Amino acid sequence: MRKAKDRMTNIEGQLVGKKALITGAGVGIGKAIALRFAQEGAGVAVHVNRSLENGLQVVQEITHNKGKAILVQGDLTKKQEIEAIVRKATSELGNIDILVYNSGVGTQHSPDMVHTITEEDWDTVLSVNLKAFVFLSQMLLPAMMQAGKGSIITISSIRGLLGNPVLASYCASKGGMVLLTKQMALDYAKYNIRVNCICPGFIDTEMFRFYLGKQSDPEASRRVFAGMAAMNRIGRPEEIAASAVFFASDVSSFVTGVALPVDGGYTANGVREIQ
Repeated sequence: MRKAKDRMTNIEGQLVGKKALITGAGVGIGKAIALRFAQEGAGVAVHVNRSLENGLQVVQEITHNKGKAILVQGDLTKKQEIEAIVRKATSELGNIDILVYNSGVGTQHSPDMVHTITEEDWDTVLSVNLKAFVFLSQMLLPAMMQAGKGSIITISSIRGLLGNPVLASYCASKGGMVLLTKQMALDYAKYNIRVNCICPGFIDTEMFRFYLGKQSDPEASRRVFAGMAAMNRIGRPEEIAASAVFFASDVSSFVTGVALPVDGGYTANGVREIQ
């Protein structure tokens, strides 16, 4: 029992002394990552776009448990607001060691097909899901390069690995994120900056539950999605957070350029379509 307890103790505190900026951290996967990073000892900048109340609740939960967290707000499609986010995070926490880019959107109109999508919808999806990450990284990389260390973690999707009908802009943006992750891993390895990607499957988030709620039979739809995974269930945000801790910590010091599916075996079984 003593050895088992010691092993558990060693797991705690994997991110002590590190500072992390997590985008889209007010709910769902981003929230789970923020809470877990704080539990592991990191100082966390909790980013939200508009949902201040959600962000404040995450910060309060972290500080209530004796962790360090600040709230940063801004529209990631606007470069000036990205600059303000970085200024506040670095002024209050210090140089950022870990970036988790978790922001993402889909189109507001269906179907998302090349012959039907509007220029506005295409630009919005690509701007939030990909372009904003480029310019946020651009502002954080110089300090990481000077320090000779850093970890950048992107949250893509199984839709960045496999196509899906009527999700043209979403698949394009998430696939672009996967390949950009690999490309950046090559450029910045010499600075000891690791760049990795997590590709979640179907995860029990507010967004997923909202989608189910629009179906004629939400419970039946949930069972269908669960059945697409080899493990026959929906994933939990905390399971994505655990993978993010691995990539952020020194345990993965020789890991870079990886696109990791956390999907219960969904992608292991080849191409599956969601109509």
